[in-house]
Amino acid sequence: MKKYIYSLIVLCGLSTACTETTKIGPEEYTAPAKIEVSSTKVIFDADGGSVAVIVATNTDGWEYQAAGSWFTVTQKDGNTLEITVPANGTPGLLTGSVTVSGKKGDQTVTALVNLTQRAERSTDLSAAGTANCYIVHTNQAYKFRATVKGNGNTEGDGRSTYLQLHGIGITDIAYADLLWETRNDGDRTMSREIIDGSPVYRDGYVAFSTGRSQGNAVIAVRDITGNVLWSWHIWVCNDEITTHYHLNTPDNIIAEVMDRNLGAINNNPMDVDNRGMSYQWGRKDPFPPARSPYVDGSNDELSNNETNAEVGNGSGTWQFHVIAPPLVSVPGNIPYSIQNPMAFLVPYYNDVYEWYCMSTDGTVTDSGLWSDKKTIFDPCPAGYKIPGKDMWGIPAGNQKITTGGKAEEYDENGENPAYDWNVFKDGGRRWKYTGDYYPAAGTVAITENTPHHNTGTYGFYWTTQKYADGGRWYRVDFTPYWAEYFSASPVFSAQIRCIKE
Repeated sequence: MKKYIYSLIVLCGLSTACTETTKIGPEEYTAPAKIEVSSTKVIFDADGGSVAVIVATNTDGWEYQAAGSWFTVTQKDGNTLEITVPANGTPGLLTGSVTVSGKKGDQTVTALVNLTQRAERSTDLSAAGTANCYIVHTNQAYKFRATVKGNGNTEGDGRSTYLQLHGIGITDIAYADLLWETRNDGDRTMSREIIDGSPVYRDGYVAFSTGRSQGNAVIAVRDITGNVLWSWHIWVCNDEITTHYHLNTPDNIIAEVMDRNLGAINNNPMDVDNRGMSYQWGRKDPFPPARSPYVDGSNDELSNNETNAEVGNGSGTWQFHVIAPPLVSVPGNIPYSIQNPMAFLVPYYNDVYEWYCMSTDGTVTDSGLWSDKKTIFDPCPAGYKIPGKDMWGIPAGNQKITTGGKAEEYDENGENPAYDWNVFKDGGRRWKYTGDYYPAAGTVAITENTPHHNTGTYGFYWTTQKYADGGRWYRVDFTPYWAEYFSASPVFSAQIRCIKE
């Protein structure tokens, strides 16, 4: 039996030795034909306007076909379609489309741009004053003046000299663009329904429509080469946003404060929609909070700080750790920050906690981008500004003062006469003199790892109050264990509770 098996092995070996083997490699991969457009839906108001649609394709060539006679289409720069619509003089809605098609070998692919023009005109959000943020409601049509920076204050750039070099006006606008849209819960499906279609630019105004979902978005205007010239925060909230008196001591009314954080949908404890947006000090453009639900008493940093990087149908990309150019003279990185509103800027030098300018000279880094008077970089809506001096305490020149403590220092009502903040509860603290709830919304930090930090355990709120020594500004910092009125560097981010101008 053993001899028989050995004979088989020899025969197999001989057979293998006599066989010539040819290695056949895999066929070269050929990507399937693909064609995409930057906007699949555009809604014009009765005044008309123009929009740029970018075509991305790997086909051998592409063409377009228009269905409708009330608009014109022009191909520009090889991969761009400019769709222009005159005023609608009819009493009804106009609809149409543009089909873009391309061929690659025997494959044909298409992309569709649906067009609609309303018979009614959009509500002018800037009629009562321009701003960097506009509050709107769902399922409505709006427009705002896009040729003025911020609130248009010609003295509104602090000490940066930015206006001396770049002016208050916005020129050379080629088109409007939706950079991002998002819900605080990170639901991408619903995030796509905050802004309905693409924004449209015409005669100095940007027009847009809102969808059925509340949330936040940023719309920009660009020049012909695609550079961002300016951008605006669109805060979609159906609530009536109200104000009330704020006291910094039992008998001292210091401001009329908004009933929620800037960008928040509500101010309900333990609801992710109460967080609002985060801002680096001096910048007008927001960063969304973490998408994680509140977990009372949890210290799990990863699950509490899930990054909300969804951008709906927007064209932008979040960059949470961008090293700022090492400029040491005014106006520093202001132009860069305007062109890159989705970039969280960190310092070039490790020992400088500043995004605006890398100088260590306090007279240079003291930009005054936010001030007691509203500036063109103030992120609050028209009629509002960032809180000023002594908002949540009276520091009297100190770098920080303690305004709250840990749970065991409070009575059964969560109060302590020595502290201005009540006990940490339901994911936040309440200001003793008014009962206002402030969520521990966390922060966007300067580390390269998880962009969001301390969600549900830390609260941070900016003011425009300057610390006497160096380029630092006061803010509220609180945790379950303490609360402080603290002077912080502008590279960090915090929430904003706007006050009446």
